Amino acid sequence: MKAEPAPRRVVFDLPNWLGDVVHTLPALARLLDPEARLAVTALVPAAYATLVGLTGAATLARPRRASLWWARRHLGGRCDVALTARHATRAKLLLAGCGAPLALASRGRGAALLGLRPFRVDRRRHQRHDLDAALALLGRPPVGEEPATLALPAGLAAAGTARRHAFAPRGPVVVLLPGSRGGRRKRYPADGYVAAGQAMARRGAVVLVAGSADEEKLTRRVADGVAGKVVPAGWPLEEVAALLAACDAVIGNDSGLTHLAAALGVPTLALFGPTDPVRTAPGGRAVVLRPPAPWIGRLDRLAPADVAAAASWLLEWRAAER
Repeated sequence: MKAEPAPRRVVFDLPNWLGDVVHTLPALARLLDPEARLAVTALVPAAYATLVGLTGAATLARPRRASLWWARRHLGGRCDVALTARHATRAKLLLAGCGAPLALASRGRGAALLGLRPFRVDRRRHQRHDLDAALALLGRPPVGEEPATLALPAGLAAAGTARRHAFAPRGPVVVLLPGSRGGRRKRYPADGYVAAGQAMARRGAVVLVAGSADEEKLTRRVADGVAGKVVPAGWPLEEVAALLAACDAVIGNDSGLTHLAAALGVPTLALFGPTDPVRTAPGGRAVVLRPPAPWIGRLDRLAPADVAAAASWLLEWRAAER
């Protein structure tokens, strides 16, 4: 009886930012499909490794400035295919260092000069489609229109539910995500979050506020304004994800945690200003709210009453499911 060939070893270099990582999940699912016969190792920043590992992919933490020499040392000759979802020159140098017979990178930024196989990215489409041409070169179907999703194992989900009840033994729970690493223009004003959070509290919701360690001043300000509670910034990302998944609604900027909440299936209100939702809107169970014309890029022109009304609809949606 003839033995089947071993699966091809694939190194998949994921983005630096959490929201971008979430947008790669549909492509990662295509690679992990058993029919593909690929053994996938995802290169990710250390903070995301456990979370990405929930997809079933093996993970390897990628140092912040990892490039050609790091890849030669840690990956040289150990993969059959190398693929990057990043477009920077540093990412393409890393791929060159892998020494894979087939190394796939987006066009430009030295891809061809480094001996990589360039593929085209159609930036008129949503970011989840950026790797469709690379998937085709691997014999995989393109990503469909289905949103990115991430399922939590039972134990982690139960831990998230327990933490939700520790914060709020009864009533709906709304999480505010007032931060964003994409700059102040992508942030809805803190006072707007306070006003929207106060409206949620009047509806009987318990309000939590979450963010990264460097956003603690902002999260504390918003939490104080709504008499809410701050989610500790030191929690591992997978534990934050479990808490978000157990809550009833999330309101956030165009940020990594907002995209993650939507992928977890939480009714999510994403507040978009200067960024184009056609390109980067969260998938999953998300509603995008933008300021009215002619202030479409000005989040400070988005009325807190409109935010609160949209969030109230999300709470009603969640209540109807339970």
